[in-house]
Amino acid sequence: MFKKVLIAEDIDAVNSALKEFLLQLGIREVIYCQYCDEAYLKLKKAAMENTPFDLLICDLSFKQDHRTEQIFSGDELALKIKQELPDTKVIIHSIEDQPGRVKKIVSFVDAYVCKGRHGMHYLQEAMVKVREREKYLSPDIRKTLEQTNLKELTEYELSLLRYISQGYSQEDISESFKSKGMAPFSKSSIEKKLRDLREDFGATTNAQLVSIVMTLQLI
Repeated sequence: MFKKVLIAEDIDAVNSALKEFLLQLGIREVIYCQYCDEAYLKLKKAAMENTPFDLLICDLSFKQDHRTEQIFSGDELALKIKQELPDTKVIIHSIEDQPGRVKKIVSFVDAYVCKGRHGMHYLQEAMVKVREREKYLSPDIRKTLEQTNLKELTEYELSLLRYISQGYSQEDISESFKSKGMAPFSKSSIEKKLRDLREDFGATTNAQLVSIVMTLQLI
């Protein structure tokens, strides 16, 4: 089992419950923090001192307060750690199960466990699998990823939707795409792409389209 674990979670009660649970599993050292920046610094400092954490258990959403943070979400933290400290295992432990966001995150973490009635049991299963260098997804997350209607958005489509969500006109988007060398950039091509996206997502207006993709956390 792991010997040194860091929990990144902003709710005190969850932190305390997780710490007690991990100590009962025989983990020698369990530390928790409530901010992504704090977690990142602890992980980096431990690695520099040759006393690295074996595992990071991380939530996805962190409420912002008076502190000025550089890392705002658990998926940002997880990706940064997997890039800079690849030997550190990362388990996402979150209530969030939006297909678009989950699919992106599971591509770079070691396990994804959905909080819930059986969450602690699945977390223990995840730790065993990850320790054995296997990837683990809790059953509800596997079910989420099995949805056959999950649409993959291209970088072009993502850029277009981000512009629309920010209130840019199609003419402005056309000029921006042209200046960046993104094709197709004609206004008619952009209109057609938006029409196709509305049809794909069952939206009747661009505003509704943006609302849907934002709810699915695709942008």
